[in-house]
Amino acid sequence: MQALPHPHIPLQASEGSVLRARAMQAYLLDLRAVLARYAEVPPVHLMVLDETDWKTRVKHPYGFPFQRTSLREGLYLFLPAHYPERLIWRLRETLVPAIKRAGKPPGQPSDFLDLNLGHEYAHAVAVAWKLRTRVRWVDEFLANYLYLLALQQALPELYPQARQWGLLLAHLTPSQPSLGSYDSKPKGLSDQLWFQGQFTLEAARLVEEKSDMLLKGLLQAAPLKKSTVHKLLVGLEPHLRDWFASFSPQRKPSTGTTPQGLHWEELEGS
Repeated sequence: MQALPHPHIPLQASEGSVLRARAMQAYLLDLRAVLARYAEVPPVHLMVLDETDWKTRVKHPYGFPFQRTSLREGLYLFLPAHYPERLIWRLRETLVPAIKRAGKPPGQPSDFLDLNLGHEYAHAVAVAWKLRTRVRWVDEFLANYLYLLALQQALPELYPQARQWGLLLAHLTPSQPSLGSYDSKPKGLSDQLWFQGQFTLEAARLVEEKSDMLLKGLLQAAPLKKSTVHKLLVGLEPHLRDWFASFSPQRKPSTGTTPQGLHWEELEGS
C-alpha cells in the first residue's frame, strides 16, 4: 500500500495502482472545485485497492465502487484497482434489454463505473453538508443531483455521457417501480440500475432547467429530516410532485423482450 497525502482527496493505493488512483483523484478534485463554492467540503479519502487489500479492509464484494461515510470516523471512497471480469460480464448481460430499446451505450461498463465514482463522492459531500436523510431513495436522488451539478460545470465534456448512461438505465424494466419498495425490499441489479437511471434523468432535468436552485434551498434547510424531506423537496421544486407520482405502484412498465441468444457484443455495434 502507498499513502499519498493530499489536503482534499488523500489517497491510499495498492501496489501498481498509483496511476489509476491519481487519475481518479484528479476527476474528484474537479468535482470538488465546483461543490466547494457552496459550502466547506472536508477531506474525502480515496482507497484504490486490489482484491487482496480490499478484502482485508471491507466486507463489500470486490468490484462496485462505494462510499463509507461518517462525520465521526471520516469520509471514504473505495474503488477497485481493476474491475473483475465477472462484474463487467454481469453488467453487460443486465444491460442487453435496455440497449435493444435505447440504442448503443456511450461506452463500456467500466466507463460507467468510473464516472459513477463521482456519485459516490457526492454521497460523502451530502453527509458533510448534513443532507443525508437515511431515506434511501432520497439520498440516492440527491447524490445524483450533486454529482451532475458538479459534473456539468467542471467537466462538461463528460456530462452528456453521464446523462446518456442514465437514459440507457431508465430503459430497463423494473420488477416493482415504487419508491416505497426501493427502501423496503432488496433489489436485484436490474432494478437498482433502473432506479439509478430514473434518478439521473430527473437530476439532469433539475440541473439543466434550474441549475443550483435546489441545492441552495437544501443547504438553507439543513440538516434535513427524514420526516419532512418529501414536503421540503416539493416545496423547493413543485414539479417533483408529478415525478414522485410517476412511481405509483399502478404504473405498468414496458414488457419488451430480447430475443434469446442475443448478447452485448451483437448490440454494441448496432
